[in-house]
Amino acid sequence: MLLIHGAGSGPWVFEGWNKSFPALHVRAVDLHAGLDVATASMGDFARAVVVAANELPRPVVLCGWSSGGLAALQAAERVQAHSLVLLEPSPPGEAQGFDPAVELPEGLFDPEVVYGPFPAGMKARAESMLARGERKRGVSVASLPCPSLVVVGDEFREERGRPVADLYGSDIIDFPGLDHWSLVLEPRVRKRIAGWLSLSE
Repeated sequence: MLLIHGAGSGPWVFEGWNKSFPALHVRAVDLHAGLDVATASMGDFARAVVVAANELPRPVVLCGWSSGGLAALQAAERVQAHSLVLLEPSPPGEAQGFDPAVELPEGLFDPEVVYGPFPAGMKARAESMLARGERKRGVSVASLPCPSLVVVGDEFREERGRPVADLYGSDIIDFPGLDHWSLVLEPRVRKRIAGWLSLSE
């Protein structure tokens, strides 16, 4: 299983996930590694997913949170993923719509200024303005080559959850009372994901 972090965070958000999937080789990719983040695109992040996935034993499950979910969607066909797990992913253009008027400036932004404070003790780092602009303009991922699961809580249920699940015919698990961060931090979310993976084998 390859774990893919969201904007402004890093592989450390998945601390403890390997313990929830003892039967799997679990790795968290660092999407920023080796990149000039100020010029990094969603395509660059998707390529990082492909490279990391190709280093893992097959079959490979891609699990992406937030913008990492969109990178997983972009990479799925090239990886020939066994399945996708999407934790309130940034939606593709087919789910959110396309807006070619959105500008695509290069540079960096502070994720805590844009998204709000991260949880106590959670490291934040500067993120790509270009990739964020691409997400807002709309990144096309028309179909998936494998089964998929969308996990939602209260924060983006209607914006990111149901439209993505409807687009791909995904299974969906809803966690009322959980916010966006809790989907990656709460152990009971991982337990439900592990159960879904065992059923989708």
